[in-house]
Amino acid sequence: MLWGRLGDRIDAAYRRRAAAAAVTFRWNHSGLARVAARRASGVDPAVAVQVARDALDGRFTFLGQTRELGRPVPWHHPALDEARLWKTHLHEFPYAMHLAIAYQTTGDVAFRDGFFRLAREWREAAPIGRPGFALEAWNGRVVADRLLHWSTAGSLLGLDARDPDAQWLGLELTIHALFLRDNLELDLLANHLFRDAVGLVFAHELIGIPPDAWNWLEREVHEQILPDGGHIERCPMYHAHTLQDLIEVRDLVGEEAPPWLVDAERRAAGFLAHLLHGDGDLPLFGDGWRGEVDPRRLLEAAAEHAPPILLSAPDRPSGLAVLERADWHLVARVGSHGPDYQLGHAHADLLSFELSRGATRIVTDTGTGQYAPGPARDHLRSTAAHNTVQVDGAELLEAWGSFRTGRRGRARVCGSGESGDVAWLWASHDGYEWLPGAPRPNRLWILRDDGLWIADVILGTGTHRLESRIHV
Repeated sequence: MLWGRLGDRIDAAYRRRAAAAAVTFRWNHSGLARVAARRASGVDPAVAVQVARDALDGRFTFLGQTRELGRPVPWHHPALDEARLWKTHLHEFPYAMHLAIAYQTTGDVAFRDGFFRLAREWREAAPIGRPGFALEAWNGRVVADRLLHWSTAGSLLGLDARDPDAQWLGLELTIHALFLRDNLELDLLANHLFRDAVGLVFAHELIGIPPDAWNWLEREVHEQILPDGGHIERCPMYHAHTLQDLIEVRDLVGEEAPPWLVDAERRAAGFLAHLLHGDGDLPLFGDGWRGEVDPRRLLEAAAEHAPPILLSAPDRPSGLAVLERADWHLVARVGSHGPDYQLGHAHADLLSFELSRGATRIVTDTGTGQYAPGPARDHLRSTAAHNTVQVDGAELLEAWGSFRTGRRGRARVCGSGESGDVAWLWASHDGYEWLPGAPRPNRLWILRDDGLWIADVILGTGTHRLESRIHV
């Protein structure tokens, strides 16, 4: 790779560009203070202090896994390559906020100094152009995330532009902004490019570059927020992340938010509220897990800006339909897996569903345990891991590696209605029409005040082996 061969010269070139820009980071920006305050309000100060102490000792917890890395932190230790997502979180610096909150809570300057020590050590160990730098230290989404984490931490620390530490951090964030604009994730698109665009808008508002940041975000909002408010990847967890991005941009710009941003936030919030189970948490279609985001806090934050809105039609562009009766709540996958150009977070789950009653989950999706390639990842994406019918042992979605997909089908709503104490939904999919006899599964859900009835009919010809799985 050319960048790897050029090495330090590329990093030095970005430093020169950032210095030549002659910009001053707006640490006193009122919108940044709003974003930082909202982030901090969701963190227990005692938890922040413990996370901060752990970080200073080289102990980090992400995705439910704690690793003792020691001091100085071995940012590129080969053993971390086996847990790429965990390593990505390490390089994003989410613990920067905990260090800042710990400083606010205790007044102990060791937390402030510790943040800058970790940031400087990381920067020394992870220059742009280092072999493998784009895998986790300097890919677009990580850069955008770290830009936001360092910016909000600086706001919570009360940095002043005259402070040498603030000047160093401001220059590094300018480098982040320049690098991000040069390296937008146009190969991955979807949620990665959305987060890139959000990072650009933060850089524009706080630094003044790049000039086309808002154009990129508007483009991605129109592309990725579907008419019913759902996110284009059709994964509830990534939808929640996208809504969080919209909320933070609204906090950043306040009353100057453009109408298209206000509308997108309202629709995304309405859709999220529509999906949530009685326990207030997400269904787990596609890649997702509980505890990554707090949906109720997101909805409260969105409601501070404007009332959410929801499209009422059951045949939604998102392909996620909801049936409700009494205290029953059912969510079904009755559309596409996601955009054909990016199905990295899709699972073989056409006509799968989740069911809850009140705060109790009854029928559940398996969600995602990991992104590392291997048997566990393969199983979690497989037809057998979902609440649907499998024909002849074939997969509804051809998937391999961590995020690769091939042949896939589409589901569609054939009918729906309500009468008395009954709500019903009928859908079918063509995911097995490539098999002999072109079998086409159809499923009818009938939800009543006293429970759920399901009828599965497979149309086509020939003799086939059918397996219906319900995970409770």
